Amino acid sequence: MLIVVVLIAQARLLYIFPQPDGARWWGDETGQMLELRTELQYGYARIPTALGSSLAITNGLVRGNSWLAAALYGLPTLLFSNVADVVTIGRTITFALSIILLLLMYRMLMASQVPRVLSLFAVLLLVTTRSFFFASHAARLDVVAAIGLLAFVWYLSKHYDALRQMLWRPTAFWYFGYGAAAMLFVSLSIHLLTLLGLLSLYMLRQFGAFRKLSSIASAVGGVVMMIGLFIGIYAISGASFSLYSPSSVPNQFQSVAAELPILRPFSRSVQVANILERLHGLWLEAPAFLILVCFAIGLIIAKRSPALRSNRDGWVSGAAIVIAIAWLLFQSPALYYYVQVLPLFIIAIVVGLSRRFALPPIAYIAIGAISVALSYLGIVDTTRAERVSFAIASGNYVALEQVLDTIRIATRPNERPVVLAQNPAIATLEHEKGIRLMTAHFISFPISNQSVANVLQKHHVQYLLLYASHDGSSYSADYHALRPIADSLGTIIFRLPGMLFDVHRDYFTSYALNDDVSMDTLILYKLPTFAR
Repeated sequence: MLIVVVLIAQARLLYIFPQPDGARWWGDETGQMLELRTELQYGYARIPTALGSSLAITNGLVRGNSWLAAALYGLPTLLFSNVADVVTIGRTITFALSIILLLLMYRMLMASQVPRVLSLFAVLLLVTTRSFFFASHAARLDVVAAIGLLAFVWYLSKHYDALRQMLWRPTAFWYFGYGAAAMLFVSLSIHLLTLLGLLSLYMLRQFGAFRKLSSIASAVGGVVMMIGLFIGIYAISGASFSLYSPSSVPNQFQSVAAELPILRPFSRSVQVANILERLHGLWLEAPAFLILVCFAIGLIIAKRSPALRSNRDGWVSGAAIVIAIAWLLFQSPALYYYVQVLPLFIIAIVVGLSRRFALPPIAYIAIGAISVALSYLGIVDTTRAERVSFAIASGNYVALEQVLDTIRIATRPNERPVVLAQNPAIATLEHEKGIRLMTAHFISFPISNQSVANVLQKHHVQYLLLYASHDGSSYSADYHALRPIADSLGTIIFRLPGMLFDVHRDYFTSYALNDDVSMDTLILYKLPTFAR
């Protein structure tokens, strides 16, 4: 009942919390959905609104083969794009997938014979984390990555149990099929490349595949076959061959890859900072999980009784350790990736505790009390987030309606002016049929060394829509580059203050909504003829 209550409280804010394309993801939602829709249309991923950017050409081979994700998100976007904007469609799909994630967690715990109350508590623990709250409200692939990871762990745990009981033995054909399936599931999310990669190496070792060359060759053959299929489809599509996108400078994808902790494994300062950053992130996003970890460690130290584990439980524990290593060394510490691994970590800890300690009657009372407390804190989060989210959403909606009215009045019949807009406006403007949206990706993913003014001129940009943050900061590379150009070339034809943007705002802290100090400003510039 508590799980349902918290989910309903969260679901009320599905389309306004956090702000679509806001500071949490910096435009990743609309961009992600357009990539997946375009992949189904043309056979490769790109962002059509990213004019002047390499992303408008292709996302490259590494990120441009998201076929399972395209089936889940891209197909509904194609079917319902006339009904709602792409972020609304994507968030609806993600929330439905979040329910599937919770059901999968519960089914795995029950299959491991964890007491029902403890299984439900584990699900509630995830639901009440801010990490789940954010991830389940995003048109992104983090939740589906968590589902893919859990599905593989569960599947392999059952086969490992059968293997140890001499009820099943993997054949060369099975290894080939597994390699192909693992590579196919990577097309759900690029992050599964490392997560499933290390999990698969662990599987090969535990299944004894390294003792048999044919087993390794079969698994590698399955992977190679699927990679060949991806490359073949990419080649047939006619997309430009590039690993990450044909950007003229090192771009965000390359910089993230270059900063992974695994590239400096023996640097004490790097690894200590990496661990501390993850712990700090968990404390912000899932403090109850950290407390559970400390509680479990304390119990094990205090009572050194051996755990009564089955083969399946041992596999899940080992997989959780492997995934923890993959997450620490091969993943960015960004907060939005936490939900990919949290469900597995919670399952492993709860299964371990249930095997090591029998629950006395008093424990059920304690679990009930803690569940009520977690639910209360979760609902408090939604209440605070609702106040801030509604203020931002209503302010931004009114401002954008006035902006569109201003553009319509100044536009000749049958003309579709090009509007370069920043993230908080792009989902709405992409859905607006009377304009052509241009996003600011060319700042970070340029295809040439042309100046910003020349790019605007080349693509006949007629309007610039920028957000000045309430604290006066130059909060992003695109704003830093566009604001001086707009001030020097453009004429301000619309300006509106308000609570419009979530940059540098905490959704879970109360704000004086009418305080002028907290007001952002939306500014619409009209560019002169010579700038087009």
